[in-house]
Amino acid sequence: MRGFKSLLLRQAKLQAGKGAGYERWAKIFNLKQMAQTMNYLTENNLLDYKDLEKKAQTITDNFNQLSTQIRDAEKRMTEIANLKTHIINYSKTRDTYTAYRKAGYSKKFYEEHTAELLLHKAAKAAFDELDDKKIPTIKAL
Repeated sequence: MRGFKSLLLRQAKLQAGKGAGYERWAKIFNLKQMAQTMNYLTENNLLDYKDLEKKAQTITDNFNQLSTQIRDAEKRMTEIANLKTHIINYSKTRDTYTAYRKAGYSKKFYEEHTAELLLHKAAKAAFDELDDKKIPTIKAL
């Protein structure tokens, strides 16, 4: 791709009238690029168009498969980060929630500790959505 862009740039300069020296350099450069391409195709036994097309398709399929794996891994990493946050919040607010229960679900206690209790409930809801409904450990993640 880099070679193609530079080729287009050189052709644009030629059309802008850059002179005979530049034209000679561009011809030599283009010949070298073509020679490199032919060497690659010969070394990799890709002189037949069908072979080249098959190799390109194989590489494209491999790229698509790897891209899917990367997307899946990134999605899982996001899920793990989210669960890790919930685990930390749950463990930090567990004592507050226990005290809230012991206080008989007092409105006054709730008003004093609303933020902590909401974090605890959000974490608990996230754990309830898990398949095994069990709180995972950070090490397990």
